[in-house]
Amino acid sequence: MSARPGTVRARQQQLARWARRTPGYQATVQHVLPAVRRNATLTDLVWRVFMPQHGVGTLPVPFTGGRHVGGRDAALLPVVGVLALGLDHDEVERLVEQVADLQRCERSFRPLLVLDRPDFATARRHGYVVELVVPQQHWADHPQAGSRTEGAATSWSAYLGRRLADIVDHYQLWHLARVGPVGLDPLDLAVLRAIAPRLPATLEVSVPTEQPPGPPG
Repeated sequence: MSARPGTVRARQQQLARWARRTPGYQATVQHVLPAVRRNATLTDLVWRVFMPQHGVGTLPVPFTGGRHVGGRDAALLPVVGVLALGLDHDEVERLVEQVADLQRCERSFRPLLVLDRPDFATARRHGYVVELVVPQQHWADHPQAGSRTEGAATSWSAYLGRRLADIVDHYQLWHLARVGPVGLDPLDLAVLRAIAPRLPATLEVSVPTEQPPGPPG
């Protein structure tokens, strides 16, 4: 039977008071700990020994992973961004099918599609989340392209960099894969295939046997 929160908190406070009364406490706090923090080798050693639960597949990230993965530990699968710019509708269709096939086969990631065209119906059929960015060819007509400070206009690349940084931060992306002429970039594809061996062996993730049909496009 686990202790009640109030009891645990009281014990923590009692231990903290005991530690503060321990001879050498102030010297440790004022001199030893700062020295350890400034020492890169010691900091790395402490992190690896006492903070082991920060690898892929150990921290839950709330996110809809699509229709192709399920199970008790699906929320522990890393979220991977797929950046696809300049594609037409048919190319987006082929890309999403490639991502879905890879997800069903690997059962190791949850994709977030980052597109510059609103192909929501294609994504909905697989239950995927889409983030839109402004296409480069339309950037000059976009309000954000106007001058902001001292008459300096914002370039599309600067906008895209900030937008992607926001997406990575908001969704806690493990990786941002890019798309080449025939689908996922080969190197990024290799990275995605390397996730599964890094996941904890105890993870319970499955491919749903009966996947609900997507909404009509």
